[in-house]
Amino acid sequence: MTVTHLGRTVVTYRGCFRRFLWGVAAVAGLLIGGGVAGVLAATGAAAGVIVLVWLAATVRVLRLAPSCGGPGGPGPGGAGVREPRRPKPCPPGGAIALPLPEDPPDGAAAIA
Repeated sequence: MTVTHLGRTVVTYRGCFRRFLWGVAAVAGLLIGGGVAGVLAATGAAAGVIVLVWLAATVRVLRLAPSCGGPGGPGPGGAGVREPRRPKPCPPGGAIALPLPEDPPDGAAAIA
């Protein structure tokens, strides 16, 4: 899922909603428990580590490729399109050449 576009950079979210809810519950539990116990600095640091691990695991920053070549301008025209393969002029050495079928006397060539 794309979160935002920043020019040629895209920020995407690649996680599931249940893991997000577990992370929110863990961070909220640490902050509330630390506030009640009076050790908010230590539990706040642990909550920060959880948030950083979650961001590293689920959020991706992707840089999109330019659509018209690099800094030197566009590349050669049609460089990404292959030409169709042409048949070889004769079969390879070990192949068995089959004769072409001849037109029967009452075929299309006889009518013309």
